[in-house]
Amino acid sequence: MSKVVGEASMVHGISRSAASVAVVSVALFLGGCAQSGGDINLGLGGDKPKTVDIATASAGERPEAELEKATTYWGEQHGKNPRDPKAAIAYARNLKALGRKAQALSVMQSSYPYAPDDKDFLSEYGRLSLELGQVSTAEQLLLRADDPAKPDWRILSARGTVLAKQGRFKDSIEFFEKARSLAPEQASLMNNLAMAYTMDGQAARGEALLRQAAGTGTTDPRVQQNLALVVGLQSKGADDTAGATPAVAAGSAMAEPVKTASWGKALPMEQAAAPAKAVAKAASKPAPKAAAAATDPDAVIRQAMAAENAKPAKR
Repeated sequence: MSKVVGEASMVHGISRSAASVAVVSVALFLGGCAQSGGDINLGLGGDKPKTVDIATASAGERPEAELEKATTYWGEQHGKNPRDPKAAIAYARNLKALGRKAQALSVMQSSYPYAPDDKDFLSEYGRLSLELGQVSTAEQLLLRADDPAKPDWRILSARGTVLAKQGRFKDSIEFFEKARSLAPEQASLMNNLAMAYTMDGQAARGEALLRQAAGTGTTDPRVQQNLALVVGLQSKGADDTAGATPAVAAGSAMAEPVKTASWGKALPMEQAAAPAKAVAKAASKPAPKAAAAATDPDAVIRQAMAAENAKPAKR
C-alpha cells in the first residue's frame, strides 16, 4: 500500500501542464466507442459492420469488394425507407468502415428525426459524433442512449471519454470502471481508464492498467506509446523531486491545471459532415427558450447539432 502511495505521489512532482501536452501528443484516449469505436476505438472494434449487415457478400470475394457491395445495398435500403433506423445504422457502419465517416454522420443526422428514442440509433449516432469531435452533441445523444436497465459497455465508455475530453477525469473514471465491469478484457477501456487515472494524479495505477492492456495482444500502437509515456512521467517525477526540499516538492503539485481544449477537436481527417437538410432546417429556426429546452430532449439535441455544424470548418 505504501509503495503504491509513494509511486502515485511521484507524479505530483511533474508539471501537470507539461504532462498534459505530452499526453495529448500521443492521442491519449483511444476513441469514442470502444473498439469499435473506433479505435478509434481501439477498442473501438465493435463498430465494424456485423456479418448480418453484409447482405450481398459473395463466396470468395475480396473483403473490400464485399464491403463496397454491402455499402451499396444498405444505401439503397436506407434510400427506400429513411425511417428505418436499422438500415441507417447498417449504412453508416459500412460507410465508416470504408473511411467515409463524414458521410456516415450525414446519414445519422438526416435519420435522427425518425428515431429520436431508438436506443441503438442514439448509441451509434452518439459514438460516431464523438469520433468526429462533436463532443456536445455526443454527450446529449449518449445520455439518452444509456439505459441503466440494459447497460452497454460501449455507451458507458463513450460517456467516460466525453468527460475526459472535458477535463473531468474523476467523473470519467466512474464511467470507465462501470464499462470495464461489463467488458474486462477490452484493451481500449483499460487504456482510457489508465490515462484518466494518470491525469488524475494516479500514474502508478495507470501504468498497471496499461501493462494489462498491452498483455491482451492488442495491435494498437498507442497502448505501448501511452505505457512508455506514463512510465517516463513517473521517472521524471522521481528525478524532479529527488533532492528537492519538502516545500518545493509539495509546491510542484500546485502547477497550473491540465489544458484539455485541444482534445475536443476533430482530427484533421475527420471533419464533421456538412449539415443534413433536417439539421439545417432546425438551425434556421429561432432558438427555443431555455425552459423549453430543459423539458424537450430533442430540442437539446437539435441545439447541440446546430452549434457543432456552425463551428468554423478549420476544426
